[in-house]
Amino acid sequence: MVPAWVLLKRKIYFEHDASASGGAGGAGEESMGGASAGAGASGKESIGGASAGGAGGSGGATAGGATAGGAGGSGGIVSRVQFRQEITDTILHYLRSLKPDARFANPPELSALRLLRPTESIPRPTGGITSAFVASADKNLVALYAGPYRPGTHLKGGYLIYDASKNSLSAIPKPPFHYSHAKLGLGAIVVAEEDTYRLCELNKLRDSDPHEAELCTWLPSSQQWTVEVARFPPELSPPNYYFHADMCFSYNRTILCWVDLFKGMVICDSVLRIDGRLQFRFIPFHPECVTYDRRGQSSERPRQGEDFRSIACVGGSIKFVTMDGYGQRPGHEVSLTIWTLSSDLSGWNKGQEYHLRDIWASEAYRSLGLSETVPSFPVLSMDKGDVVCLVVTHWDVTADSKVVVFNGQHLLSVDMQHKKVSIIPTNTGQLHSQLFASECSAYLQRLEDHQPFSPCIFFCIGIPDLPCDSFGGKFKKLVYF
Repeated sequence: MVPAWVLLKRKIYFEHDASASGGAGGAGEESMGGASAGAGASGKESIGGASAGGAGGSGGATAGGATAGGAGGSGGIVSRVQFRQEITDTILHYLRSLKPDARFANPPELSALRLLRPTESIPRPTGGITSAFVASADKNLVALYAGPYRPGTHLKGGYLIYDASKNSLSAIPKPPFHYSHAKLGLGAIVVAEEDTYRLCELNKLRDSDPHEAELCTWLPSSQQWTVEVARFPPELSPPNYYFHADMCFSYNRTILCWVDLFKGMVICDSVLRIDGRLQFRFIPFHPECVTYDRRGQSSERPRQGEDFRSIACVGGSIKFVTMDGYGQRPGHEVSLTIWTLSSDLSGWNKGQEYHLRDIWASEAYRSLGLSETVPSFPVLSMDKGDVVCLVVTHWDVTADSKVVVFNGQHLLSVDMQHKKVSIIPTNTGQLHSQLFASECSAYLQRLEDHQPFSPCIFFCIGIPDLPCDSFGGKFKKLVYF
């Protein structure tokens, strides 16, 4: 049966598709970043290299090199704007050649979303684009950054949209860059709509007074980015605070949410306009939840918000899980607490609470002979509102007590309502950060007995890449195990 939701690693390295056909087709792909010569080259797309000789050379310079020969040779130097556009076109051509290969499993087992390229080598102009990074997800869609590009940067890359209902991959160019853009963290939200979608990217604007942000929106129907500028909450702007989006998602299709796990959530109704402008609003966490200042260095502040907190839409409600006392109190005094945001987005209601000492005392935990280790990277279940998945990492100290050695990890599933703990080994190598949960798997087949929840999203950072056989590489595409 198709899983209702899945846990994914977030960083995905592109792999060569060994099943891709060779011969002439392979030669055509390799022309990305290579050179073509002679009259025969005039009928091919040369991307990132030089085209020389005959009438084929009359087309001017290509992305990554100048064209020589014929009448076109006199135009060997292209404008900077044209050059950048050709690089963008080169990158899009490469990204559109990628194919998805989904391998889904029931949580808390890990699933995989592979991205396959047709060529064994990576084309030169796209050499820095070797991986993708999950930005957000909604229903059947997963949005990924392709390459090093992130909102507010001028790095190479763009976007990929994975559609599980069609097992397809679409490429989108990054929005036009302006030097007034400032990094905001994970700013891109995909919103699933009937037979289409929207991709919304948020950027802060430097030195704006009052403080402003720019929302860029991509619609497949128009094939272009539209830009709107609106005032950003002053309490989240320098010198008061440096807001950083650790997670982002949509709520009820129109509400866009960017979450700083140290502080709270910024929301924007993408439909509502006041005096013709979008409105951003800040929703702080409940006063019982400790907040941290990102300015400067602090020994009291956890390294990453994802280490001990997470947020998601579960069953139509926004839920926030936090490990109270993480890094501040002894492990037996740390507890998991789930908060639910009211439907009118006016305040947080406290829900289930579960202590780590109860996890350690559970039969499942004791049966494995595990030490009392503080877990990390909590992720909310997408079909059970009071279930949280966590990672427990085990370390050994050498005989001379000078070296700490990694000795495996386990995934915990904690049912806080029924006081039940289950544990499985990861068997995938070391996980360094939070996992990403998505319900995209539910849309691989139209299951009459499954009603998907509202848009939901989880994030992870920097999970190490694993060989395919770690996820059952011997299986064919879309195998459920």
